[in-house]
Amino acid sequence: MSKLFSTILLDPPWPETKIGKFDETRHKRADEPPYSTLSIEDIAALPIGDLADTSCNIWLWTTSRSLPDGFDLLRRWGFKYLNTVTWVKPSGFGAWWVNRTQIMLMGYRGKLVMNEKYRPNVLFAPSRRHSQKPENSYELIERVSPGPYLEVFARTQRSPEWVAIGNEIDGKDIRESIAGFLN
Repeated sequence: MSKLFSTILLDPPWPETKIGKFDETRHKRADEPPYSTLSIEDIAALPIGDLADTSCNIWLWTTSRSLPDGFDLLRRWGFKYLNTVTWVKPSGFGAWWVNRTQIMLMGYRGKLVMNEKYRPNVLFAPSRRHSQKPENSYELIERVSPGPYLEVFARTQRSPEWVAIGNEIDGKDIRESIAGFLN
C-alpha cells in the first residue's frame, strides 16, 4: 500500500538524557517518559522521504534539548527548514527548567504549498496526557498544509483525512509499520 503524502507530522520518542545530578524523586516524571524512546540515529534511519510526495510539508515536534537534532533530521530526510511553531502551556515540568513550551518545526521539499499564509506561529493550549499534542496544532496543520496527511508516531486516529501509524495504533514497532506501508 504505497501512498505518498503532501503533509507528514511526526512526534518522535526523543531520547532523553540526564545532565548533571538532580533530585531523582522530584524530577522523575521529566526524566523518564512512559514510553520507549529511539536513538537519534534510529529516528534518522526512518525512510520518511519515501513517504513524501514530490512537494511535501513536514511538521516535526521536538523538545528544547533535541532542537538541534530536529533541524538535522529535516535535512537528512531531504526537507528544508521553514519556520517554528511554539506551543505555550500553562504548566510544565522539567529537570532544570520548568518547560512550558514545546516546539514544532515546519519544513518542506519541492515546491512550498501553503493553503493559508499569515498564521500565528504560537499555540496556546493546556497540556494533555503525556506527549499528547493540542487539538489546535492539528487544526493549524490542516489550515496551512494540503492533504493527504500522515501522522507518524500517532497516538490515536485523528480523522478519516489522516493516516495514522504508530505503536499505539497497531501495536507494532514504527519501522515495521512504515515498511508495511511502503510495500
